[in-house]
Amino acid sequence: MILHIFLKEMKDSLRDRKTILLSVLLPILFNVGILLFADSYFMPKGDEKMQIAVNNTADKEVVSWIEQDKRASVIKASDPVAKVNEGSASVAVVIDQDFIKKVENMKTPAVTIHSDSASVDSSSASEYVTRVLSGAREQIVAARLQEMNLNNSAFNPFTVREKSLTGDEDMSLYIVSIFAQLVIVLGVLMGAMPSANDLFAGEKERKTMEALLMTPARRLDIIIGKWLTIAAIGVISGAFSVITFIVTVQYFTKNLVDALNITDHIGFFALSMLVGIIGFALLSSCLFAILSLMANTMKEAQNYISPLYTLAMIPYFLLIGTSVNELTPKHFLIPIFNVYVLIKQLVYGVYDTTSLLLVAGSSAVFIGIFFYIAYLMFTKSRWVLGKS
Repeated sequence: MILHIFLKEMKDSLRDRKTILLSVLLPILFNVGILLFADSYFMPKGDEKMQIAVNNTADKEVVSWIEQDKRASVIKASDPVAKVNEGSASVAVVIDQDFIKKVENMKTPAVTIHSDSASVDSSSASEYVTRVLSGAREQIVAARLQEMNLNNSAFNPFTVREKSLTGDEDMSLYIVSIFAQLVIVLGVLMGAMPSANDLFAGEKERKTMEALLMTPARRLDIIIGKWLTIAAIGVISGAFSVITFIVTVQYFTKNLVDALNITDHIGFFALSMLVGIIGFALLSSCLFAILSLMANTMKEAQNYISPLYTLAMIPYFLLIGTSVNELTPKHFLIPIFNVYVLIKQLVYGVYDTTSLLLVAGSSAVFIGIFFYIAYLMFTKSRWVLGKS
């Protein structure tokens, strides 16, 4: 009986073009669009020009320091700051007049860098200019020490080196990890929500729930069939999200392609994603069913379910600044939160069976709790039939 109800509801849901659009096509378009946007906007571009405004009185030698990188384009102006304010330059550099002469005379001229901290381009250009001037200053100091027959090492007692634990592709991997969590979780939610609205609140609004309850099927069979239908569509949407995510990264991005490497552990990756998506789809379908049962119309159900998107995004923002090395077993026990951390682990190449089992076990417990609540509501006419 459950299978009969499930197949009937799936057929009705997939027959509706609106369901196909909202549950499958929209998540795919969303995934592709957000990945292409991230690849072109967030990743640094090696050939991007830096417009640097410099005052007219600046020494040519100092300007040549700044121009040593082919990406740097110097704009001379009487008021460099005005060039930044009007958008003609990313950063303004004001250099004291007779800078080189003052340096040769052991004086301390100044260089003032004006940048906009809210602008990525301005911050990048400011960092470049600071790095260039610091290098030039070190060269001048070394030359002075040599003239005085002093050992440069006496003024540099130690050096500091910084190395990334994740390699040179750290930025690409970080971008892939944060967007993988976003597109997959939202893909499941966007797929399950339209069906949940229609199968409970929609049937109450259309007055077809009474006829369904008059059939020989038990209420338990009915709610299981509807619940599995919602979850199945969520799984389909989530699976398409994973596939389109991998395909888009591998074949349609320039900067992110090297960060996603799953070929060596494709089996464990596929199993983990399947467990995570199915568990999350079953859990979110229970929550959607509860909220949809509380509503009398599809519009009312939409109002109840929409805040769930906001709640589902809280773990995403909490994990943005968390490294995979900082994850603990408790992260994999919290519902919804555990899906985010599982995806993040997989993207960073951490394949841990214990984490997968914790996610599966905790998801099963909370699915049972929320399904029992939904079933209790479905046994009460006030929730099933609504105001009628």
